Amino acid sequence: MATARPQAKVQESRAVASLAGPLTPEQLLERIAELRKEGRHDEADKALEEFRKQYPSYRISEEMLKKVERPK
Repeated sequence: MATARPQAKVQESRAVASLAGPLTPEQLLERIAELRKEGRHDEADKALEEFRKQYPSYRISEEMLKKVERPK
């Protein structure tokens, strides 16, 4: 039953996230910054791309850009 437990955690996480409601753009950027901090750059790239599609006119501050863009 070890394989059932991780799936239960994923479902639990999704359920908790859905209760919290939609995230603000600032919260989404913080999550992307956290992915970068964790070294999960491919995931952060995809999330940032989606963010920009969802919020095309949102101006990301210089400070936040340093956190969410892929390091050069």
